[in-house]
Amino acid sequence: MAAAAQHSNKDNAVDRSIEANDNDVSRQHDPLMRLRMSLNDRLMTMAMVSFGAGALCGGYVGGKHSSRQYLAERAHRLPTTAEGWYFYQKWKNYRTTLGAIKGAARYGAKISACVMAFSAIEAMADRVVGEAQMASSAIAGLSTAVGVSLVARLPRSSARRARAAGLCVGLLTGCLQDANRWAHGHPPAYVGWLQKKTKGF
Repeated sequence: MAAAAQHSNKDNAVDRSIEANDNDVSRQHDPLMRLRMSLNDRLMTMAMVSFGAGALCGGYVGGKHSSRQYLAERAHRLPTTAEGWYFYQKWKNYRTTLGAIKGAARYGAKISACVMAFSAIEAMADRVVGEAQMASSAIAGLSTAVGVSLVARLPRSSARRARAAGLCVGLLTGCLQDANRWAHGHPPAYVGWLQKKTKGF
């Protein structure tokens, strides 16, 4: 009786292991996955990374801007005593720190919003196409650039450059991800189509 129960437990463990492996394989072969992550995981990761990168850049730019603004505002009335210089530097450090914090929050939010919009449009395009591929990334890059141009009210020349930059970024990221999937044995559908078209040449 005990031997039969032990044998049954071993069979159940083997079945669970096989089912887990099947789930892992199905996740790895999901045509809509990018960077080996689901959409929710990818959005959360990209939001945190982009906010951190934007906060670093924004903190540096905001601190520099506030420091120079403080120096310009008080260039005509510099302190003349040691106590005056102490408070001058103290308030300068305070203004610089406050400007860095505001710049970090502002830039982090803007960069994170752009990256989230890019990822969301890319995911929607993937669902329409039926798989994750370069075309979706190009559409997402161009659409995000158009949205940023409209929100920021860029002039035509700047908006044209922004659209070109967005398209190039989308194509570059899409090509890199397609090459990575191809290297792991899962090329995008257009690769097979091109191979069929060029087979006779």
